[in-house]
Amino acid sequence: MAKTTWTDFGAEVQAQELGVDGNGCKRIENQIASWVEKGVMPMGSVLLARNGKIVHYGGCGEQAPGKPIKEDTIYRIYSMTKPVTAVAAMMLVEEGLLHLGMPVHQVLGKAWAKENMKVVQGGTSEEPSYTECQQDITISHLLTHTSGLTYGFAGMEKINPACALYQERMGTIAQGSLTCESALQSMQDFGILGPQANLKMQVEELASLPLSFQPGEKWHYGMNVEALGRVVEVVSGKTLGEFFEERIFAPLGMSDTAFFVPKSKLDRFAAVRYSCLAGGSADITDVLAAAGEYVEGKVRVESGGGGLVSTSMDYFRFAQCLMNGGIGNNGVRILARRTVEYMITNHLPNNSDMESMALPGYTEIFAKGTGFGLGLSVVLDPVPAQDSKSKGTFGWGGLAGTVFFCDPVEQTCCVFMTQNIGINKVQCPYRVLLSNLVAGCLIDGPAKSQV
Repeated sequence: MAKTTWTDFGAEVQAQELGVDGNGCKRIENQIASWVEKGVMPMGSVLLARNGKIVHYGGCGEQAPGKPIKEDTIYRIYSMTKPVTAVAAMMLVEEGLLHLGMPVHQVLGKAWAKENMKVVQGGTSEEPSYTECQQDITISHLLTHTSGLTYGFAGMEKINPACALYQERMGTIAQGSLTCESALQSMQDFGILGPQANLKMQVEELASLPLSFQPGEKWHYGMNVEALGRVVEVVSGKTLGEFFEERIFAPLGMSDTAFFVPKSKLDRFAAVRYSCLAGGSADITDVLAAAGEYVEGKVRVESGGGGLVSTSMDYFRFAQCLMNGGIGNNGVRILARRTVEYMITNHLPNNSDMESMALPGYTEIFAKGTGFGLGLSVVLDPVPAQDSKSKGTFGWGGLAGTVFFCDPVEQTCCVFMTQNIGINKVQCPYRVLLSNLVAGCLIDGPAKSQV
């Protein structure tokens, strides 16, 4: 069957030339094929590089019924958009137009000043209690998810009273829905802003919502990078899509990455599936398209927190640029080396990990021994993380199951793509398994950077 047949998309060099075991690569193939065959996900593609050279690239499964995935399949990368937005913001920092301690209200207006914001102190989603905000939200808070902003994930209103208001105003995010029916309903929920919302409207509304905690007090996955995307727009004078294309995508050769899929490329756009907590799954491709998501000319919000589509190769170009210290494999530099080093340093207070600072709630990557830099997770200690990644490994994931990680010690870069919202990570911790499988491929001494 096509769904369990592995297709080799080609490599730049023989794996063994860079200390990567071919048998280990075969184990990765077999594992992903097993996930597809068991129905954990509809498709899976992995790209593994070392020293900037692709040593293994392939995939299996179908991008649509009867249509196997290909090298140029286009995927919704959701929150893997966040590191791109972080890079955009740091470009403006390098140019002296922003700095990390800058209060956000200096860019987005007085509604973001502390005297105009409130913080949930307790109560319930029906009757929350509030207190005054004691500190202005800064650019650093947005980059590190420590501002107090949250997301309206389904079910989170039970433990975070602020989430109920986010669901009402911004719409409910399907991740965590018990049934496919409730998930499909939430995907048609635009909140009070309606289907004509844009990024400016969204961020203005965001400023009126209560924070889940005092800025800087905790770590919590929220609409921080959505707000940061608007900061980039205001400071640069360009839409986020324009800035990304001119300053990041075109320079790095990322020709298939954007906030929409052109009509000429729709045959390459993968379908997406939702798996609910009660069991069962549903194809939600048409529901998202009907809402205008990723449709040329109909995209409502260019979300810096989760709006991009991309290919495995395009995202590798971006990830490897960070691994290279800000310079793409094509020789084009978009960030200074020191800026990238600063981004992939843990920025949580007292070198804390996410777990020790976290407010309960959904996040893409969450493990003991893992901190957070500027837009990226950073491994502080792989032992409590129970993961074979090296100290200093950075990366992030997306709502539909995508993930990438870069290991500066071993000089490996891995990009994994699939399209399944709601994969049960307890029953199948595929991201940790993939990390361990990649580590099992490395058979020489520590790699040396070639950049």
